[in-house]
Amino acid sequence: MADASSPFRTWNGVEAWQFVDGVRLHAIGGEQILLCRVTYEPGKQVPDHNHEHTEQVMAIVDGEVRITVDGETKDVKAGDVIVINRGVQHSPSIQRMA
Repeated sequence: MADASSPFRTWNGVEAWQFVDGVRLHAIGGEQILLCRVTYEPGKQVPDHNHEHTEQVMAIVDGEVRITVDGETKDVKAGDVIVINRGVQHSPSIQRMA
């Protein structure tokens, strides 16, 4: 695995960690952005939270996710991307597995 100072990162071979019950993730970050690969069990949700120091980018690879960002709720699906600015409250939940 590359170190944090390298521009080249991987989550291959890195164990996902359990963020909350039924939600496992890999996270890769830089100075200003956080990219997560998240696997949800059906019906699971991440509590409302924010990231004070980084923006977060979420790309939906499969399934459907209902996400609330700064009070606005939307259902998103494979191919959709969500960009969440630093400090903005958000809470995703799985709606349907692919």
